[in-house]
Amino acid sequence: MNNQPYSNITFILVFLFLFTQLSYSQAKVDSIRKLVVAAEKQVETKDQKEYYIDLLVYLASHYQYENIDSLKVIADKALKLSKTISYDKGISDALSILSYYSSYQGNSDLALRQLKQALQKAKKVGEKNLQIDILNQIGTEYSYIGQNGDALKAYLKATDLAIESNNIETLSLIKDNTASLYASQKDYKQSLEIYKEVEALNKKINHPLFTAETNANISDIYIKTNQLDIATEYLDFSIKAFEKVNDKGWLSYCYINKARILIKQNEPKLALKWLDISEDILKELTDDRTLISLYNTKAKAYLSLNNINKAESFAWKSIELSNRLSLLEETEDSYNTLYLTYKKSGETELALKNLEKYKSISDSILKKENTNSLGALKTRTEYEREKKEAEALVKKELEKHQNYLYASIIASAILIFILLLIKVQANTRKKLYKQLIEQTNILKKREAELETINKTKDKLFSIIGHDLRNPIAALQSLLDMFVSKDVEAEDFLSFIPKLKGDVDALFFTLTNLLSWSKTQMNGGSTTPTLTNLFKIAKENTNLLAELAEFKNISIINNMDTKVFVWADENQMSVVIRNLLSNAIKFTKQNGTITISSKETKTNWIVIIKDTGIGIKPSLLDNLFSYDNSIAVSYGTNNEKGTGLGLPLCKEMITNNKGTIWAESTLEKGTSFYFTIPKDNEYYENLN
Repeated sequence: MNNQPYSNITFILVFLFLFTQLSYSQAKVDSIRKLVVAAEKQVETKDQKEYYIDLLVYLASHYQYENIDSLKVIADKALKLSKTISYDKGISDALSILSYYSSYQGNSDLALRQLKQALQKAKKVGEKNLQIDILNQIGTEYSYIGQNGDALKAYLKATDLAIESNNIETLSLIKDNTASLYASQKDYKQSLEIYKEVEALNKKINHPLFTAETNANISDIYIKTNQLDIATEYLDFSIKAFEKVNDKGWLSYCYINKARILIKQNEPKLALKWLDISEDILKELTDDRTLISLYNTKAKAYLSLNNINKAESFAWKSIELSNRLSLLEETEDSYNTLYLTYKKSGETELALKNLEKYKSISDSILKKENTNSLGALKTRTEYEREKKEAEALVKKELEKHQNYLYASIIASAILIFILLLIKVQANTRKKLYKQLIEQTNILKKREAELETINKTKDKLFSIIGHDLRNPIAALQSLLDMFVSKDVEAEDFLSFIPKLKGDVDALFFTLTNLLSWSKTQMNGGSTTPTLTNLFKIAKENTNLLAELAEFKNISIINNMDTKVFVWADENQMSVVIRNLLSNAIKFTKQNGTITISSKETKTNWIVIIKDTGIGIKPSLLDNLFSYDNSIAVSYGTNNEKGTGLGLPLCKEMITNNKGTIWAESTLEKGTSFYFTIPKDNEYYENLN
């Protein structure tokens, strides 16, 4: 009987592990189930979920021989939960448990796929003991389907890992299975040699159940070689040990072996008693492979009693189960029993037919790779050779790596020297590059300054050539006509209001031009003092009153009389005068201009609001630039500006640590806002 480790769980459950792999009592299952129910109520953290999954897998493993359907349901649940939280160990455990169900269903291909996936996950998480258990399962599954070479390779890999991990208990199970594999190939000598190793390991383990398992399997060899006294001695020890712990799985197997001995001793009636006890046990378990052996042994017992009908019936039951599980050796044995049954009953044709089937299956088994001792020996030799080659390759690689290490040290020293040189050069290049960038930025700045100077020059000549020259030329022409008496004194006097307007406009332009020129020469000179903006607003309102009256525009000064700011008084006068002039220019007849103020913690805000034609939204962003088109456009009475006013306001407000902006609605008017610090303290804090 193959030994399977029934638990891959690594959490500490000492009282549950006393008879792991061997005891399947209901009390034990109930204990595990209670732990599962308790853990299910606490699955919030990842650790709690992993613990719950481990318990599910452990519970599922105890249903292998009691309720295989429950095993699948619980293992499926564990697998699903493990995938949900990416718990690779849980996935590996669940897949290895599910492989039992697949194997029970006769789907060895699926079982092997599940086990190989489980092995990959176990390798990924570095669970060496889990890898050992899975390799042991893989070997057992291959042995079921007669691929003994692959089975032996899996056992040998598991053996190496178990030795490496000093896992004596599992090593005993694996070597036990390896010995059983040789026995299945009728290489009893090699099998017994390995069992000697197992017995030595069991002495170290010092647990009677490990010895009982081994003795039960050894008894099978002595039965096959007709050494019945020795077989009985080994078997009686096992039965006594298993009865003590009520291990039903192993007891059913041992009772069948007991019956096989009795049949060979020509005591079939007594054999049937043992077989009936075994059958009663198997009714509580889901162990079809042991059941096949039971049916076949019963068939032989009834054959010895000349009960042909029952012999035939149990032989066919054995064949039916063997076919479902694809077990060729068991099927072969059952057809041989049928052949002997029909031969004994005188049914020659049926006997011959079953003999042919028996021979056909025997031939199939013989053709399978590594199914005899020579094939197994070849597999083992190949494995050992591959292992030695791998070790030699590792040694060679280590020597090569040592040589590489020495070469690398030398190369590294040279490389470090080269890198130091490169670093020095890189720092030098970096410094030169930085200097180049700085020089480039200086050149760009100077280029921008030159461009600004050129624009300033063009602007200056434009104003002088157009905005100043034309009014002066018109005045000169009128005076020349008056002097040459081309115009009468009465007519000349009628031009006086027009001349005054032109002169006022000329004076305003000259004032702006002078202020603007100062700001262009190194930013001009800003001399802040405590300045009363209400007074400045009042003075400029009076100055521009005649211009406003000409368009019947009302200027209302609602400013607080105590709007004292820390600013250059002359520049503030230029700003307010320009904003008022601009408002008059773009306000229609009978409009209104309002000057107001608003105090904040650190500033005064001055608002000059008109009811004029407004400004298009697209022009607001560029309003204070020398390239703006609104500043040089014509007013509501075709007044012409120079384009200096608003940019000049921007520069002067900025020089006085303030800000300026505008809000406008077409056909409803425009509001200009500017802020100025209240006193010297706030002014200095803005530096």
